[in-house]
Amino acid sequence: MKLNYENVINTICHMKNIEREKLEEILKDRELKYLSLLILKKYNCLELEKIKGDFKINTKRTLKYNENKAEEKFLVNYNFREKYFHMDQEIIKKD
Repeated sequence: MKLNYENVINTICHMKNIEREKLEEILKDRELKYLSLLILKKYNCLELEKIKGDFKINTKRTLKYNENKAEEKFLVNYNFREKYFHMDQEIIKKD
Protein backbone atom coordinates (compact mmCIF):
# COMPACT_ATOMS: atom_id res chain seq x y z
CA MET A 1 0.00 0.00 0.00
CA LYS A 2 1.40 3.39 -0.93
CA LEU A 3 -0.03 6.55 0.55
CA ASN A 4 1.20 10.01 -0.12
CA TYR A 5 3.01 12.14 2.42
CA GLU A 6 0.16 14.59 2.96
CA ASN A 7 -2.40 11.85 3.68
CA VAL A 8 -0.16 10.29 6.32
CA ILE A 9 0.66 13.65 7.97
CA ASN A 10 -2.97 14.74 7.95
CA THR A 11 -4.05 11.49 9.57
CA ILE A 12 -1.40 11.84 12.27
CA CYS A 13 -2.51 15.41 12.92
CA HIS A 14 -6.14 14.34 13.10
CA MET A 15 -5.35 11.53 15.55
CA LYS A 16 -3.41 13.84 17.85
CA ASN A 17 -5.82 16.78 17.46
CA ILE A 18 -3.09 18.97 16.01
CA GLU A 19 -3.80 21.42 13.23
CA ARG A 20 -1.68 20.87 10.13
CA GLU A 21 -0.14 24.32 10.57
CA LYS A 22 1.00 23.43 14.10
CA LEU A 23 2.79 20.27 13.10
CA GLU A 24 5.90 21.45 14.97
CA GLU A 25 4.18 20.22 18.14
CA ILE A 26 5.15 16.72 17.05
CA LEU A 27 8.75 17.71 17.70
CA LYS A 28 7.98 18.44 21.35
CA ASP A 29 7.00 14.82 21.89
CA ARG A 30 9.96 12.69 20.85
CA GLU A 31 7.88 9.50 20.91
CA LEU A 32 5.32 10.97 18.52
CA LYS A 33 8.12 12.18 16.26
CA TYR A 34 9.62 8.68 16.15
CA LEU A 35 6.21 7.10 15.54
CA SER A 36 5.58 9.51 12.69
CA LEU A 37 8.93 8.76 11.10
CA LEU A 38 8.33 5.00 11.29
CA ILE A 39 4.88 5.35 9.72
CA LEU A 40 6.24 7.60 6.97
CA LYS A 41 8.99 5.07 6.31
CA LYS A 42 6.49 2.21 6.11
CA TYR A 43 4.50 4.01 3.42
CA ASN A 44 7.60 5.13 1.48
CA CYS A 45 7.03 8.80 2.28
CA LEU A 46 10.29 9.40 4.11
CA GLU A 47 12.09 11.83 1.83
CA LEU A 48 14.33 14.55 3.19
CA GLU A 49 12.90 17.23 0.92
CA LYS A 50 9.37 16.57 2.15
CA ILE A 51 10.12 16.43 5.86
CA LYS A 52 12.60 19.32 6.03
CA GLY A 53 9.95 21.90 6.76
CA ASP A 54 7.65 19.82 8.92
CA PHE A 55 10.14 18.01 11.16
CA LYS A 56 13.06 20.47 11.08
CA ILE A 57 15.39 17.70 9.93
CA ASN A 58 17.91 19.26 7.58
CA THR A 59 20.42 16.54 6.80
CA LYS A 60 20.29 12.94 5.74
CA ARG A 61 22.49 12.09 8.69
CA THR A 62 19.99 13.56 11.16
CA LEU A 63 17.15 11.75 9.42
CA LYS A 64 19.02 8.44 9.58
CA TYR A 65 19.85 8.99 13.26
CA ASN A 66 16.19 9.62 14.08
CA GLU A 67 15.15 6.58 12.03
CA ASN A 68 17.60 4.38 13.94
CA LYS A 69 16.41 5.70 17.29
CA ALA A 70 12.80 5.08 16.30
CA GLU A 71 13.55 1.52 15.19
CA GLU A 72 15.50 0.85 18.38
CA LYS A 73 12.61 2.13 20.48
CA PHE A 74 10.20 -0.01 18.46
CA LEU A 75 12.19 -3.15 19.23
CA VAL A 76 12.65 -2.45 22.93
CA ASN A 77 9.45 -0.75 24.09
CA TYR A 78 6.16 -2.69 24.11
CA ASN A 79 3.97 0.40 24.63
CA PHE A 80 5.69 2.16 21.75
CA ARG A 81 4.93 -0.82 19.49
CA GLU A 82 1.29 -0.79 20.54
CA LYS A 83 1.02 2.93 19.71
CA TYR A 84 2.67 2.29 16.36
CA PHE A 85 0.21 -0.45 15.42
CA HIS A 86 -2.72 1.66 16.58
CA MET A 87 -1.54 4.60 14.49
CA ASP A 88 -1.02 2.32 11.51
CA GLN A 89 -4.56 0.94 11.82
CA GLU A 90 -5.98 4.47 11.94
CA ILE A 91 -4.12 5.39 8.78
CA ILE A 92 -5.38 2.26 7.02
CA LYS A 93 -8.96 3.02 8.10
CA LYS A 94 -8.75 6.62 6.96
CA ASP A 95 -7.39 5.62 3.56
